[in-house]
Amino acid sequence: MIVVAARDAAPADRAGADVVCSGRDDVAVLARALAVPDREVVLTAGTFDGNAGLNAAKNRYLRPAEGVTVRGAGPGLTRLVAGQEPCRIAVDAPGVTIANLGGFGYVGLECRADRFTAVDVYITHSSDGRTFLPFGRKGGCTAAFMVWGRRGRTLRNLTFRRCTAKMSYHHGFSMNLAGASEGGGFADLLFDQCHAIRAGSGFEGRNGVPGVRDWSCGFDIPDAGDIERMTVRDCQAVDCWQDGFHLDGSWNGHRQRAVDVLFERCRAVACGQRSGTVPAELYQSGFYVQSARLVDCHAERCRKAGFLCKNQEPGGLTLIDCSDTGSAYSLVIEYGGDRARVEGFVSTGATRRALQMVGNNADVGITIRRFAGTGRPVLLGCTERLEYVDAPAHAAELERYRARGYAMAGNRIAVVTDHPGEVVEIHPPSRGTVDPGGLTVERCGTGERG
Repeated sequence: MIVVAARDAAPADRAGADVVCSGRDDVAVLARALAVPDREVVLTAGTFDGNAGLNAAKNRYLRPAEGVTVRGAGPGLTRLVAGQEPCRIAVDAPGVTIANLGGFGYVGLECRADRFTAVDVYITHSSDGRTFLPFGRKGGCTAAFMVWGRRGRTLRNLTFRRCTAKMSYHHGFSMNLAGASEGGGFADLLFDQCHAIRAGSGFEGRNGVPGVRDWSCGFDIPDAGDIERMTVRDCQAVDCWQDGFHLDGSWNGHRQRAVDVLFERCRAVACGQRSGTVPAELYQSGFYVQSARLVDCHAERCRKAGFLCKNQEPGGLTLIDCSDTGSAYSLVIEYGGDRARVEGFVSTGATRRALQMVGNNADVGITIRRFAGTGRPVLLGCTERLEYVDAPAHAAELERYRARGYAMAGNRIAVVTDHPGEVVEIHPPSRGTVDPGGLTVERCGTGERG
């Protein structure tokens, strides 16, 4: 074990340390301490300057060796600060643990190795807690907590516990493939009690218009790459630029295999609200998922959908005891909900639709309360332009539905509602093809069915 003291550490911590930083060469001191395999590096309370000096490679990457544990005094006590230029903790060796510290300013954590653990780590891309730093102009920043996979390889055994990304320039947490859109993947992952707060700066612009390329998510897990055995438990995404939780899934020209994916007791609040009206169609939803199981998850006041589900794998989508309050769309199941299972879903105060879906042999139970829209709360069938809840490239593609045979047949859809007017609308492209035999509507308190 080696103890490294910050330049402003308490006198007792400085006296008991093996090395004391000066504030002039902190990067070099930290890099040397992290370079010895299977070592525990203890960082005292205090401020470590991530812009003070360079490592032996003449950059500001801190690269822990295999089996290294870096342990601070707490995320608000041990502070790695990079006020001018990027400083990255880059995990390229397996078996590394980062715990009990905070990154402030141009600080990022990147992982490219197996058996990585982050516990009680806090990262913010803000110096004053109110404004975002233009991290992209300083060399890019894909996420505060970034996991990079590789084509042809599965990255395994990654744990993020009680980690927080606040005001990240781009994504809060992200998993992606370096230089590839598929052909690699991730397995055995846990996100436990993690938070993404105000992910996305809106700086990703084009032609002088901010935000038009910025689809930053709280948890972009994964964007590209197959995923097997991932649990996301007790996590929150609040005020993210686009989606709170984004599992990219399969679409035309792209394949993502998702197996044994569980979201449990997660919450997405006010996602997509800051992104304004440019572009007109983007995700802006609490949960964007394909082929996953969601249990006791909740969305509130998201700009587009609380739950935007793209169940392309038959039987891959399950929602149990989930709810949405005050989003434009509470639950959307698009191309297409074959054998999707939705049990105990509650929509309260949706402003556009409570349920919009297409699929075959799905089993859906939904309670609709205090619908706040001007039309009917339920829309069934193929939609011509996905009702403005998706990306521009996904619009106006009715042939995608028809080629996959989504005839809206064999569904069991049970609606319980206090809505006094007509409840169900069949979208024009699907009129005459939707089989309503499995649809029931029960008025709350009356027992009336229609």
